[in-house]
Amino acid sequence: MDTTDTGPRDTRGASRFRDFMKAYRKARQWRCKWVPATIVATRFALTGDTGLFTAWDGWGYSRIYRSARC
Repeated sequence: MDTTDTGPRDTRGASRFRDFMKAYRKARQWRCKWVPATIVATRFALTGDTGLFTAWDGWGYSRIYRSARC
């Protein structure tokens, strides 16, 4: 019996994790606390947009979003 998988791989989980880590790192670089950064990263991984969130130790608002790909 041949058990090799020759079909296409499902990489949605891996790309969502990459999106999560990208947004989490960026939010932490912008001095966002770890709990809001986790929420923001989850929102970005699921929807592609974080909405406004508090960054820079509460002194400003930021937003991370995916650019439109053609």
